[in-house]
Amino acid sequence: MSLIWRLNTVSSLQKKFVLSSRLKLPPNRLSSHHSVKNDVPYESSIHRNKNENSMKNKIPTEADVVVIGAGSVGCSTAYHLSKLGAGKVVMLEKSQITSGTTWHTAGILWSFRHSESETIMQLQTKDLISKVLPEETGEDAGWLETGTLNLAKTKHQFIDFLQNSAFAKTMGVDILQLQPNEINDIHPLLNTSDLYGAIYSPACGTMDPATYCMSYVKAAAKYGLEMIENCTVKGITTKEDYLGLKRVQSVETNLGTIKTNNIVNCAGAWAPYIAQTINENVPQLVYKHAYVVTEAIEGILNTPMVKDHGSIYIKPQGNALQFGGYETNPILVENLPQDFSFGLYDLDWDIFSIHTNAAINRIPAVETTGIRSTVCGPESFTPDGKPNMGESTQVRGYFHGSGFNSGGMMLGGGAGRQLAHWVIHGKPEIDLVNCDIRRHPVNLSNPNKWLLEKCHEKFARRYSVHFPHDQSLGGRNQRRGRLYQEHADAGALFGNKFGFERPAYFVKDKDGHPQSNLNVLEYDFYGAYDNKPHDRDYYCDEVLKDCTFEFPEKSHQLIGEECMKCRNSVAVFDLSYMAKLYIGGKDANQTVAKLLTRDITKTNNRFVYSLMLNKDAGVECDVLATKITNKSGETEYYITAPTSAAQHCHSHIQHLIQNEKLHSTVEDRTEDISIISVQGPMSGHVMYELTKDAALEKLKYAQWKSTKVGDYEIMLGRVSFVGEFGFEIHCSSDHVNKIFSQVMDEVHKHDGCMAGFRAMESLSTEAGFHHWPHSINANINPIEARLTQFCSPSTKYLGGEALESLKSLPNQKLLAYFTVDSNVPTIGHEIILRNNEIVGFLRSSDYGYSLGTNIGYGYVKIPSVTDKIIESGDYQIEIMGERYPAKASITTPYLPHLSKMFKMRQFT
Repeated sequence: MSLIWRLNTVSSLQKKFVLSSRLKLPPNRLSSHHSVKNDVPYESSIHRNKNENSMKNKIPTEADVVVIGAGSVGCSTAYHLSKLGAGKVVMLEKSQITSGTTWHTAGILWSFRHSESETIMQLQTKDLISKVLPEETGEDAGWLETGTLNLAKTKHQFIDFLQNSAFAKTMGVDILQLQPNEINDIHPLLNTSDLYGAIYSPACGTMDPATYCMSYVKAAAKYGLEMIENCTVKGITTKEDYLGLKRVQSVETNLGTIKTNNIVNCAGAWAPYIAQTINENVPQLVYKHAYVVTEAIEGILNTPMVKDHGSIYIKPQGNALQFGGYETNPILVENLPQDFSFGLYDLDWDIFSIHTNAAINRIPAVETTGIRSTVCGPESFTPDGKPNMGESTQVRGYFHGSGFNSGGMMLGGGAGRQLAHWVIHGKPEIDLVNCDIRRHPVNLSNPNKWLLEKCHEKFARRYSVHFPHDQSLGGRNQRRGRLYQEHADAGALFGNKFGFERPAYFVKDKDGHPQSNLNVLEYDFYGAYDNKPHDRDYYCDEVLKDCTFEFPEKSHQLIGEECMKCRNSVAVFDLSYMAKLYIGGKDANQTVAKLLTRDITKTNNRFVYSLMLNKDAGVECDVLATKITNKSGETEYYITAPTSAAQHCHSHIQHLIQNEKLHSTVEDRTEDISIISVQGPMSGHVMYELTKDAALEKLKYAQWKSTKVGDYEIMLGRVSFVGEFGFEIHCSSDHVNKIFSQVMDEVHKHDGCMAGFRAMESLSTEAGFHHWPHSINANINPIEARLTQFCSPSTKYLGGEALESLKSLPNQKLLAYFTVDSNVPTIGHEIILRNNEIVGFLRSSDYGYSLGTNIGYGYVKIPSVTDKIIESGDYQIEIMGERYPAKASITTPYLPHLSKMFKMRQFT
């Protein structure tokens, strides 16, 4: 967590560790921009047959796809495009294969990461390097299986490893828990005196980058890949379509122009230079990242790799060691030379010495061993530690494949496969929302400041514990809703979503009054770069109490109180941060009919819950939509979607419009419209007193009407996301403060309260509502998610035909709701066991205060699974390595029919 980690590191930032006099250092032989082709950190070097058909210097005049950059990601992408039949594929490299950052990579491949998607891509990489490529080329691809010991010094670190490895176990990865006294049986040279335990993953290994990348090129040659080295991209030309939207037309190089409609930018740290030619932004920064290789150490041969939580990684390299880590004061590379090739920087020992100290602590033999070589090179890092992948939101046919946070080798195999699917089929084969370029927030007040702070914090905290309710400190206060001050005055503890500051819950002091000093302070870089750490940070103090894998005592109580106010009286949620999109134009009706799984073109004054599907019937998003008439008398469609889905939905709609050649527009008006949600049994009384509109009693669920609060016009709908009788006020953001003030005056008369998104997540989980992109995503269809009742019998909408065909096939997985009575919370990713066999993991979970139990959503993955099979099993949920009895059901355990939400009430 930011605070625990912060408290342990801020004081040490000013110190310079003194290296042991017995530690022999190499001469400082590397310049800041120096070609070191004969000093590669691996025993192997790059060998090429210049006469191979895969290596060309003559540029073609046209291609179906052009891949820019021949590092691990680019080579994998080009190979998969060629193999999957993308047509004529050309890969361009400004220098030589691996010459960017790939050549100096640490060459590590872990078995699991913090997300399902990244774990899958890493497992795909392993399959490629250990099996597929050797079979295709008849040669070794550079793989060596070593295993990894993930070392934890504290209980929290150990639990973090358990949480992160849980879903990997559902994919067949072997994960073993070790006590400290068992660790030396696997690695006898480790100091275990300060360890709490370890997780051992035997399937991890090391990769030789040169051999690996050349294997791709050799394998792809038989599929027609054209590889052109010493080819510098000068620019990308685009053309506008009938809607004025850009599409890729060609790529211009120093060797000539290639006509193409598809470009994949895999240029790594140099990707922003390519993107600048079409005014495309790539949210990533470059830092100097280093490791060292020791002289020979007796007994180190054939030992596993080590990931020492909170400090360093250690990798055996023959009879020597390679080690490095992530420091709090990394050096930013502000102007990376465009011609930088096979280059390294001088290693700053004052910065790196913290890793040397950690290596000596973990393997004492390092202290008396010399350093054979040092490697310090440029690596690109993103604001959230996930790669930037997928098609541009501004230019069709332009794809991102960069920003791999020094993990391009281990992710590259799977990433290239997914990018190839994206280009050919319009979407990846797995859910990649967390890596999609569209996930980054827009309309920030200071994008450059946000980028600098977020990238630094992700780099510096790379090996820190990931608590479920931790909050980032960098990149904050970029998007504040109109009600920010009202929330702050009421004691809001803010969380951050898609750049928005939104209340998580409301904090009270010991006297029960709102704690109003919880503003997020200016980012202090944790004291790095001569920044003075904050003397007292009340926000951090409060967040620290949430940083636990158990139920946080204070917030658990406060969130519970907000939930029960909603269930028994009335609570007010600010939903203004939700995405709000408007579809208009002469083909608006056709667009919406093709877009949504329910036909709303003939409805009036109705909010309709609907899905947006892809061509394979995967759920791209779930939305609330209604038909309106604008001030010009024209028909428009107003759609609200999850906060972080704004760009995702906008792009999906825009692509549909273009693909269908419709004359429509889609506009994001999130900032213009505010939403106040008033929920609970007393909500009708509140709204009647505010509007004096007796017709509200006759307003059925999902209906809306135009009315007024005081002098201000509003769209008032009977809508609930928490399973209660409730209303939503949609109004102009210019008037929301005055309206909110009147709402809260009336709410307080009924002993109601403001409530945050943590309460809403809990309440909606109880009520059985999905949470995109966790319990539903682009690789889950409505049948599996039990959402077919929200899909029209017609198959005219996108994905309709695919959905219809799926109905005749047996289900491979099916949604179930789980309740788990335990003294620890479920947060998602916990393993589901049926009759002692792993059948999946929880995709989302929360504590249900009304029922006093954990509630989780998970997909039971069994061939030909049915409701009967689900209900007949004996279930357990594995939480933090311990198994707890669980009950499975095919309906939500709280009010399965949502009777409170639909029931009419009298309140006048």
